[in-house]
Amino acid sequence: MVKVFKSEAGKKQVLQSYNELLGRWDVAFKELDVDTPYGTTHCITAGDTALPPLLLLHGVGDNSAVMWLLNMKELSRHFYCIAVDTLGGPGKSMPSTSFHKKAFNQVDWISCVADGLGVEQFYAAGVSNGAYMAFNYTVNKPERVLKAVCMEGGMVTAPLKSMIQTLLMMFPEILMPTRNNLLKVFNKLSSPESRLRERHPEVAEHVVLLMKNHNQQAMFIHKPQLYDQDRAEAVREKLYFLLGDYRLDRKKDFTSVLDRGHFRYSIIQGSGHGVNHEQPERVHREMIDFLKEDQVL
Repeated sequence: MVKVFKSEAGKKQVLQSYNELLGRWDVAFKELDVDTPYGTTHCITAGDTALPPLLLLHGVGDNSAVMWLLNMKELSRHFYCIAVDTLGGPGKSMPSTSFHKKAFNQVDWISCVADGLGVEQFYAAGVSNGAYMAFNYTVNKPERVLKAVCMEGGMVTAPLKSMIQTLLMMFPEILMPTRNNLLKVFNKLSSPESRLRERHPEVAEHVVLLMKNHNQQAMFIHKPQLYDQDRAEAVREKLYFLLGDYRLDRKKDFTSVLDRGHFRYSIIQGSGHGVNHEQPERVHREMIDFLKEDQVL
């Protein structure tokens, strides 16, 4: 079975911090587990069940507790929010022996989670790798996704190049992963204008804890599906992309794909890769306006 955390002691630290962050959500929530063929998937729900469902997907080295800390209170006023801990990620989901490259199918897994929750159609939103998952699921299961918001990610055109670019952003500090060096990595991913670490040190500290203790090889089981322009353009009206303006020049490959496909997107000023943490109010407004502009539920 895949090892999600580097050690049991590290796992204990992460989950303790996870629970502490949930205490800061400032909104009523429920935690539940959904059985799937690939393992138990942990979900956190908030909002009235009568509201339109919104599936929320976090990034590679994140979990739901930290990813939606600054967003859940507002989003749950408009949607029945379902925050999913990705299998293989440093959250509370527990992979089974079937969570391996030959058996795991990410699209099927998301369908199994939705089925287990009794949700047939839903909105979706994600950040970074979560944005890719939201995008890819929409392309593959357009009948189930009403609309999707993809933040700082989406289609994958060159996975190896993307991985190298991400690693380069972490050098040289990642070679010596002390707390101070990992905080420097955190700062590199955020716009200085947002002052994210200063305003929300609890986010920075939890992310550092994840970087130290998560076995990121557990996420390699998620095989990216390469971008197919024709299939993506067929669901173009369902998709909306949000990008931070910080180091926008490094995102030219991505924005050129968006421009060629005539996809709708906005640049959020004063934010970097953690756009939903750095400018939560602007992100909420963009998400809610897009998802609810022609609500069908």
